[in-house]
Amino acid sequence: MKFKFSFFFFSLLALSSLSNPSAGGSASIPSVFGQIRAIETHEGETLMEIARRTGFGYENVANANPTIDPWTPEPETVVILPGLTVLPYGVKPGLTINLAELRLFHVFGRERVYQVRSYPLGIGREGRSTPEGQYQVSTKRVNPTWRVPEGLREIDPSLPLLVRPGPDNPLGKYWMGLSISGYGIHGTNRPFGVGRRVSYGCLRMYPEQVAELYPMVAIGTSVHIVYQPVKAGWSGDNLFLEVHPDHLDKKPDLFQEAMHVISKTGVPKQIDYHQIQELVRQQTGIPQIIGSR
Repeated sequence: MKFKFSFFFFSLLALSSLSNPSAGGSASIPSVFGQIRAIETHEGETLMEIARRTGFGYENVANANPTIDPWTPEPETVVILPGLTVLPYGVKPGLTINLAELRLFHVFGRERVYQVRSYPLGIGREGRSTPEGQYQVSTKRVNPTWRVPEGLREIDPSLPLLVRPGPDNPLGKYWMGLSISGYGIHGTNRPFGVGRRVSYGCLRMYPEQVAELYPMVAIGTSVHIVYQPVKAGWSGDNLFLEVHPDHLDKKPDLFQEAMHVISKTGVPKQIDYHQIQELVRQQTGIPQIIGSR
């Protein structure tokens, strides 16, 4: 059986049901949720500016639109917004951060009936990679003071020891510190860094999105940081595969990684190997159907 990508199919498909099983997680956490949308560019608008005004991360938008020049797209060019997503393997209630796709997933709710929201992130740049692992939210602060890391002051001795709250504070208005010293989730005064690998290791969010997340997250909330460039999950009888670029070169063979990830979801009765190869080649981050029950 062959499965072809259809933009109109995905644009109409809102996979927000809370009854789909998630690989390795609670039976009431969805494996696939969200929807693909599309907009047109404004004259002189870059993909980075489109990502900012639509609330997506820059890399996610650029990867989803590989044929569009990110800096000089033609006016009224149709841009795909990759809102449809597969949850990372092993997701649980709390926060899960997938460094490979620069996204945070917030799973919350009661009595095993959970909701999911996702947000783009700015993460650590080369040489300052955000560490993987299982952590917790250990502190929360509104209008935090930024203690400038010594490493940054060695690079630029003109930097102060402290930056008080205000428009020049890189932490923005909200800080959620993690149980690993020196790392946290926070806002930013440089929103164009969201969806990119530009931070000193912390996790940046758009100001309006961190303002939404902050009151929903309690101290002690689980924070699971993973690196999964390939994800697979079921929605009804359809198996979706989502492939992102492996920027850290941790997966030497993404096709074999895809087959390994698929095997953890339960082997489908029908599978399109050609489609899997295409997704591995394209690495757009857009989930597509590759199998069925």
